[in-house]
Amino acid sequence: MKINIIKTFFADPTLANHTIYQPKSIPPVVKMPVLVWANGGCIAVGTIMMPFLVQVASQGIIVIANGAPGNVTGSYESFGSAPRSTSKYLTAAVDWAVQNAGKGKYAHMDASRVAAAGQSCGGLEAYDMVKDTRVSTIGIFNSGGALMGNSTTNTNTTVKSITKPIFYYLGGSTDIAYASGEADYAMLPATTPTWKGNLPVGHGGTYNEVNGGKIGVAASYMYDWILRGNTTASSFYTTDVAAKAAGWDVVSRNLDKIKVSPL
Repeated sequence: MKINIIKTFFADPTLANHTIYQPKSIPPVVKMPVLVWANGGCIAVGTIMMPFLVQVASQGIIVIANGAPGNVTGSYESFGSAPRSTSKYLTAAVDWAVQNAGKGKYAHMDASRVAAAGQSCGGLEAYDMVKDTRVSTIGIFNSGGALMGNSTTNTNTTVKSITKPIFYYLGGSTDIAYASGEADYAMLPATTPTWKGNLPVGHGGTYNEVNGGKIGVAASYMYDWILRGNTTASSFYTTDVAAKAAGWDVVSRNLDKIKVSPL
């Protein structure tokens, strides 16, 4: 579901240290699920990966990123002294969504559908959300258990117990998280619905390209399917044709177990 209207991000004083992305004008009949996002480097600046997050939000999804808004044109290196987040930021975002969904200016928010994801160090934060029953799906972007981060989870133990759908987006053999992500995927239970894609772009990905680049497009299809129930979007994952045409090397299993009604 692409909402072709001006998109925006903002901070809400009732949710400190976060940035919220959603369309600027929202049709009254639209309900929007939620993605909570942890940035690369566990950097607590909610605009460091703005093009990617705007692209996901344009599908009709409320994205809540760790950290208050910052300089939207700054390089990754320019945020070196910025505060770091932990998975407590993600939990706080889910708590806030549940408390505010369906009320007032968030009448369009549907907190019955929540996903958690993160890139690099942020992916380790996302792993910490596996046991949160409010979170239906996990997204791991350029990350894996052997990376250093602020995760409080014993990742090997966590990965071996995951039963909810989980999607991996890796940057190919030059990605410093490649071996870790590959190992995590191999440790998943045989019955877990999962998909793993490698795009040969390295660890930095395409997040700050227009529309988040190829990773932004792929993620948009996933969240349109997993959170909004768009079965047309699911074909990017269930048939692999479009993914492979875009340069992804993909493997998956048990995706037929994912059943989502249209929102």
